[in-house]
Amino acid sequence: MRNRVITRVASILLKLLGGTLRWRFTDAAGYLQRNPAEPLLVGVWHNRIFLLPLCFEWFCRRSRRLNMLTSASRDGDLLAHLVARFGMESVRGSSSRKSVVALRLLQKRLEEGSDVAITPDGPRGPIYEISPGLLYLAAKTGTPLMTIRVDYEQFWELRSWDKFRIPKPFSRVHVCFQSPILIPDGDDAAMEAQRHRLAALLG
Repeated sequence: MRNRVITRVASILLKLLGGTLRWRFTDAAGYLQRNPAEPLLVGVWHNRIFLLPLCFEWFCRRSRRLNMLTSASRDGDLLAHLVARFGMESVRGSSSRKSVVALRLLQKRLEEGSDVAITPDGPRGPIYEISPGLLYLAAKTGTPLMTIRVDYEQFWELRSWDKFRIPKPFSRVHVCFQSPILIPDGDDAAMEAQRHRLAALLG
Protein backbone atom coordinates (compact mmCIF):
# COMPACT_ATOMS: atom_id res chain seq x y z
CA MET A 1 0.00 0.00 0.00
CA ARG A 2 2.78 2.42 0.95
CA ASN A 3 4.62 1.78 -2.31
CA ARG A 4 1.45 2.33 -4.33
CA VAL A 5 0.84 5.70 -2.71
CA ILE A 6 4.44 6.85 -3.09
CA THR A 7 4.73 5.77 -6.72
CA ARG A 8 1.35 7.23 -7.65
CA VAL A 9 2.36 10.63 -6.28
CA ALA A 10 5.80 10.35 -7.90
CA SER A 11 4.32 9.47 -11.30
CA ILE A 12 1.97 12.46 -11.16
CA LEU A 13 4.82 14.81 -10.24
CA LEU A 14 7.02 13.36 -12.98
CA LYS A 15 4.33 13.92 -15.60
CA LEU A 16 3.71 17.47 -14.38
CA LEU A 17 7.43 18.28 -14.58
CA GLY A 18 7.74 16.56 -17.95
CA GLY A 19 4.94 18.70 -19.31
CA THR A 20 6.94 21.86 -18.62
CA LEU A 21 10.13 20.71 -20.32
CA ARG A 22 11.17 21.77 -23.81
CA TRP A 23 11.81 18.37 -25.33
CA ARG A 24 14.05 17.47 -28.20
CA PHE A 25 13.84 13.79 -29.09
CA THR A 26 16.24 12.27 -31.63
CA ASP A 27 15.65 8.72 -32.81
CA ALA A 28 18.96 8.07 -34.59
CA ALA A 29 18.43 4.36 -33.88
CA GLY A 30 15.16 4.15 -35.82
CA TYR A 31 13.80 2.65 -32.62
CA LEU A 32 10.18 3.64 -33.19
CA GLN A 33 10.14 2.03 -36.65
CA ARG A 34 12.09 -1.07 -35.61
CA ASN A 35 10.39 -4.46 -35.89
CA PRO A 36 9.07 -5.26 -32.36
CA ALA A 37 10.15 -8.86 -32.92
CA GLU A 38 13.78 -7.67 -33.01
CA PRO A 39 14.60 -6.66 -29.42
CA LEU A 40 17.40 -4.37 -28.30
CA LEU A 41 19.53 -3.97 -25.24
CA VAL A 42 19.36 -0.41 -23.91
CA GLY A 43 22.06 1.34 -21.88
CA VAL A 44 21.73 4.65 -20.02
CA TRP A 45 23.73 6.14 -17.15
CA HIS A 46 22.19 5.66 -13.71
CA ASN A 47 21.92 9.40 -13.04
CA ARG A 48 20.02 10.02 -16.30
CA ILE A 49 17.17 7.52 -15.87
CA PHE A 50 14.77 10.10 -14.40
CA LEU A 51 12.96 10.72 -17.69
CA LEU A 52 13.17 7.18 -19.08
CA PRO A 53 9.65 6.17 -17.91
CA LEU A 54 8.18 9.29 -19.56
CA CYS A 55 10.11 8.64 -22.78
CA PHE A 56 8.78 5.11 -22.92
CA GLU A 57 5.16 6.07 -22.22
CA TRP A 58 5.05 9.12 -24.47
CA PHE A 59 7.17 7.95 -27.41
CA CYS A 60 7.57 4.17 -27.43
CA ARG A 61 4.91 2.30 -25.46
CA ARG A 62 2.57 1.52 -28.33
CA SER A 63 5.14 -0.42 -30.32
CA ARG A 64 7.68 -1.78 -27.81
CA ARG A 65 7.96 -3.85 -24.65
CA LEU A 66 10.67 -2.89 -22.19
CA ASN A 67 12.06 -4.71 -19.16
CA MET A 68 14.35 -2.73 -16.86
CA LEU A 69 16.91 -4.21 -14.51
CA THR A 70 16.18 -2.80 -11.05
CA SER A 71 18.07 -3.37 -7.83
CA ALA A 72 16.96 -6.06 -5.40
CA SER A 73 17.06 -3.41 -2.65
CA ARG A 74 14.17 -1.45 -1.11
CA ASP A 75 14.90 1.47 -3.45
CA GLY A 76 14.79 -0.93 -6.37
CA ASP A 77 11.37 -2.11 -5.21
CA LEU A 78 10.06 1.45 -5.34
CA LEU A 79 11.58 1.97 -8.79
CA ALA A 80 9.99 -1.24 -10.06
CA HIS A 81 6.57 -0.08 -8.88
CA LEU A 82 7.12 3.36 -10.39
CA VAL A 83 8.14 2.23 -13.87
CA ALA A 84 5.21 -0.20 -13.91
CA ARG A 85 2.92 2.85 -13.86
CA PHE A 86 4.45 3.82 -17.21
CA GLY A 87 4.01 0.42 -18.83
CA MET A 88 7.52 -0.86 -18.17
CA GLU A 89 8.35 -4.22 -16.62
CA SER A 90 11.19 -5.05 -14.23
CA VAL A 91 13.70 -7.78 -13.54
CA ARG A 92 15.08 -7.59 -10.01
CA GLY A 93 18.80 -7.94 -9.39
CA SER A 94 22.13 -6.23 -9.98
CA SER A 95 25.76 -6.79 -10.81
CA SER A 96 26.47 -7.36 -7.13
CA ARG A 97 23.37 -9.24 -5.97
CA LYS A 98 21.53 -12.10 -7.69
CA SER A 99 23.48 -11.24 -10.82
CA VAL A 100 23.47 -14.72 -12.39
CA VAL A 101 19.73 -15.15 -11.90
CA ALA A 102 19.04 -11.62 -13.18
CA LEU A 103 21.14 -12.07 -16.32
CA ARG A 104 19.36 -15.33 -17.11
CA LEU A 105 15.98 -13.65 -16.70
CA LEU A 106 17.05 -10.75 -18.90
CA GLN A 107 18.21 -13.18 -21.58
CA LYS A 108 14.81 -14.88 -21.38
CA ARG A 109 13.05 -11.52 -21.79
CA LEU A 110 15.11 -10.84 -24.92
CA GLU A 111 14.18 -14.25 -26.31
CA GLU A 112 10.53 -13.39 -25.66
CA GLY A 113 10.88 -10.22 -27.77
CA SER A 114 11.18 -7.59 -25.05
CA ASP A 115 13.78 -4.84 -25.04
CA VAL A 116 15.97 -4.81 -21.93
CA ALA A 117 17.32 -1.66 -20.25
CA ILE A 118 20.33 -1.65 -17.92
CA THR A 119 22.15 1.18 -16.16
CA PRO A 120 25.72 -0.05 -16.66
CA ASP A 121 27.14 1.90 -13.70
CA GLY A 122 24.34 0.95 -11.32
CA PRO A 123 23.10 0.29 -8.75
CA ARG A 124 26.09 1.24 -6.59
CA GLY A 125 28.68 2.65 -8.95
CA PRO A 126 31.33 3.81 -9.33
CA ILE A 127 29.75 6.55 -11.39
CA TYR A 128 30.32 6.37 -15.16
CA GLU A 129 32.12 3.02 -14.96
CA ILE A 130 30.73 0.19 -17.07
CA SER A 131 29.99 -2.98 -15.12
CA PRO A 132 30.46 -6.28 -17.01
CA GLY A 133 26.80 -7.35 -17.01
CA LEU A 134 25.58 -5.29 -19.97
CA LEU A 135 28.57 -6.10 -22.18
CA TYR A 136 28.41 -9.78 -21.24
CA LEU A 137 24.72 -9.99 -22.11
CA ALA A 138 25.23 -8.17 -25.43
CA ALA A 139 28.14 -10.42 -26.42
CA LYS A 140 26.47 -13.64 -25.26
CA THR A 141 23.14 -13.04 -26.99
CA GLY A 142 24.35 -11.09 -30.04
CA THR A 143 21.62 -8.52 -29.34
CA PRO A 144 22.32 -5.00 -30.67
CA LEU A 145 22.96 -2.43 -27.94
CA MET A 146 21.32 1.00 -28.14
CA THR A 147 22.69 3.73 -25.90
CA ILE A 148 20.48 6.59 -24.74
CA ARG A 149 22.17 9.93 -24.22
CA VAL A 150 20.29 12.41 -22.04
CA ASP A 151 21.35 16.04 -21.69
CA TYR A 152 19.65 18.66 -19.51
CA GLU A 153 20.12 22.38 -20.09
CA GLN A 154 19.55 23.08 -16.38
CA PHE A 155 19.28 20.56 -13.59
CA TRP A 156 19.56 19.86 -9.90
CA GLU A 157 22.31 17.45 -8.91
CA LEU A 158 21.75 15.33 -5.81
CA ARG A 159 24.45 14.44 -3.30
CA SER A 160 24.19 10.75 -4.09
CA TRP A 161 26.95 8.44 -5.33
CA ASP A 162 25.76 8.88 -8.93
CA LYS A 163 25.15 12.65 -8.70
CA PHE A 164 21.60 11.99 -9.81
CA ARG A 165 20.23 14.69 -12.10
CA ILE A 166 16.73 16.14 -12.17
CA PRO A 167 15.91 18.67 -14.89
CA LYS A 168 14.60 22.03 -13.76
CA PRO A 169 11.11 23.05 -14.92
CA PHE A 170 10.94 24.70 -18.35
CA SER A 171 14.52 23.76 -19.21
CA ARG A 172 15.57 22.15 -22.50
CA VAL A 173 16.05 18.41 -22.56
CA HIS A 174 17.64 16.41 -25.37
CA VAL A 175 17.08 12.65 -25.42
CA CYS A 176 18.95 10.82 -28.17
CA PHE A 177 18.39 7.16 -29.02
CA GLN A 178 21.74 6.39 -30.66
CA SER A 179 22.40 3.88 -33.43
CA PRO A 180 22.67 0.32 -32.09
CA ILE A 181 26.07 -1.35 -31.95
CA LEU A 182 27.11 -4.98 -31.75
CA ILE A 183 29.43 -6.17 -28.99
CA PRO A 184 31.55 -9.08 -30.25
CA ASP A 185 32.70 -11.69 -27.77
CA GLY A 186 36.40 -11.40 -26.98
CA ASP A 187 39.16 -11.56 -24.44
CA ASP A 188 39.64 -9.17 -21.53
CA ALA A 189 41.53 -6.62 -23.64
CA ALA A 190 38.80 -6.59 -26.29
CA MET A 191 36.06 -6.18 -23.72
CA GLU A 192 37.98 -3.36 -22.05
CA ALA A 193 38.05 -1.55 -25.39
CA GLN A 194 34.28 -2.04 -25.68
CA ARG A 195 33.82 -0.59 -22.19
CA HIS A 196 35.58 2.61 -23.28
CA ARG A 197 33.57 2.70 -26.51
CA LEU A 198 30.29 2.39 -24.63
CA ALA A 199 31.25 5.03 -22.06
CA ALA A 200 32.08 7.49 -24.85
CA LEU A 201 28.67 6.92 -26.48
CA LEU A 202 26.83 7.50 -23.21
CA GLY A 203 28.66 10.81 -22.76
